Amino acid sequence: MVILGITPLLSYNQSACLLIDGNLVAWSEEERHNRFKFSKSGDDILPPKNAATNCLNTAKLKPRDIDIVSVGFSRLEEISRRHSPYYAKKSGYIDTDWCGEYPKDILDSEYGTINWVMNEWSFETNPLTLDVGDNPLKMPAEKIEWYDHHRSHVASSVIPSGFPDCNYMSYDGDGGGIASLLGYWDGHQMNNVTFSNALTSFGLFYEQITNALAFDTHGCEGKTMGLACYGKADYNLLPMKYREDDLGFRTPFTNEYQLLLNKIIAEDDYQKELRKFHEAGEGKLPPQTILNLAATGQDIFEKLIIHNYKNLLKYNDSKNLCLSGGSMLNCTTNGKLEKIVEGDIFIQPAAHDSGVALGSAILAHKKHTNDWPPMSMNNAYHGSFFSNTEIVDSLKKHGMIYEEVDPAEAIAHLLYEWNCVLGYFNGKAEVGPRALCHRSLLADPTKKENLQRVNRIKKREWWRPLAPVMPEEYLFEITNAKHKSPFMLMASEVKEEWREKIPAVVHVDNSCRPQTVNRSQNKVIYDALQHFRRKTEIPVFMNTSFNVNEPLVNSPDDAIKTFLENDIDGLLISKYLIMK
Repeated sequence: MVILGITPLLSYNQSACLLIDGNLVAWSEEERHNRFKFSKSGDDILPPKNAATNCLNTAKLKPRDIDIVSVGFSRLEEISRRHSPYYAKKSGYIDTDWCGEYPKDILDSEYGTINWVMNEWSFETNPLTLDVGDNPLKMPAEKIEWYDHHRSHVASSVIPSGFPDCNYMSYDGDGGGIASLLGYWDGHQMNNVTFSNALTSFGLFYEQITNALAFDTHGCEGKTMGLACYGKADYNLLPMKYREDDLGFRTPFTNEYQLLLNKIIAEDDYQKELRKFHEAGEGKLPPQTILNLAATGQDIFEKLIIHNYKNLLKYNDSKNLCLSGGSMLNCTTNGKLEKIVEGDIFIQPAAHDSGVALGSAILAHKKHTNDWPPMSMNNAYHGSFFSNTEIVDSLKKHGMIYEEVDPAEAIAHLLYEWNCVLGYFNGKAEVGPRALCHRSLLADPTKKENLQRVNRIKKREWWRPLAPVMPEEYLFEITNAKHKSPFMLMASEVKEEWREKIPAVVHVDNSCRPQTVNRSQNKVIYDALQHFRRKTEIPVFMNTSFNVNEPLVNSPDDAIKTFLENDIDGLLISKYLIMK
């Protein structure tokens, strides 16, 4: 059975994936192809046309070969139902004294969105059309199947985890009228325990904090997370406001937080401090109020999620945990969860809405075969691939002078001997927001100055951290992590004896966001790390995304363009090295 899974066209992070008989053949994000961040051009969300094309081309299939198009979004009638008094009451907005007319305003807005979807996209009345090469994909309506957004999130995590059982938590802003889904996987089915909707949404709460710091929402939440490490939680500045449901689960009152944040933002002193923060030069810390607001928001977020995880343990005895949804890209929170999880923890690399393309395809496979796909996700390399012939053609087209090298030896030599910032491009592109050493910038982590050097190249704020990549067998020697981290989604404390050895990848709170590799996952990088260790006794590289204010590079052309236009010392594409 051939299933094309897609992200709903209401979402950012547009993607497509291809399952053939339960095997993940390809998975790609639209922004990598169209070069628009979050696949958003102006006010328009661009559908995953190029991502779908890439999936079909990878499998050498035509549109007519597709059996099912699965969409990770609930049908509209279900979304409408979720805005009933029952759902609102579950989130604490009915029979409360303080809410006033805000729930009605929110509901009106949601209904307006639903109507817009129906009128503009007409998913329910017209066949879905994706322009796939010269053969437009016009799928009959009966072959388009809709799957609950958060069940898709959960499926994208629990099935690839390979766990025999686990608890699961899915958190985002709002997907199909639901903002979270918590429960447990018993090896056969999902058993939902509780949910919340947008009225008490973790994702929207974190967006509110991000907006109050004058960062762009949906895309800059990582800045809030990084900045929070410089401050201290101050509950006089922003009190804890949550609702606890009948089962003991807690969610933030997003509407009340918006009112509180509006008051803070309106204060002249706060606006002055905010301007100082955004006008401050390199090396200057923001005012303490700004730092503390970020820290308080992060602390509220963490405490409520950790409480919910502990509460979830009451309902089953599984010791494993799977996380999904865009909110669970918060590495600091994931790192604190990791400390208390007795079993294993799994977060797939595209936990945000790109993941529902995979999750909906998994659910479709289960529906039509009555079996879950026997998949295990060992790496994130599912995207675009370019042959050496295609790479050389691109190099020649751009007039590049190159030499053939042993990639692993070259990386270690250039980082140690020349202290290069090296653009590295190899194999299939990663899926998800983290560069995982197939489309990465690499540098020597032993030189503290490389942190600011790379941040300048990428036009990032000076206070933002960069991540290490290391062989998985060294993770527990260098950090206090309990689990391997192949997708760079959990923060860990760096052990004291290592902080001065790798200062460029240690954040102000002594944490790092490690990526671990083994030889089967990434032979070149693993071998390069071993070469570097023999030279320096340090089995670590600095690793960050190969991009500058753009989506992660996808093609050789993208890599060459970014290399030429920025202060990057060298570019290694497969085995071909170009130096400035």
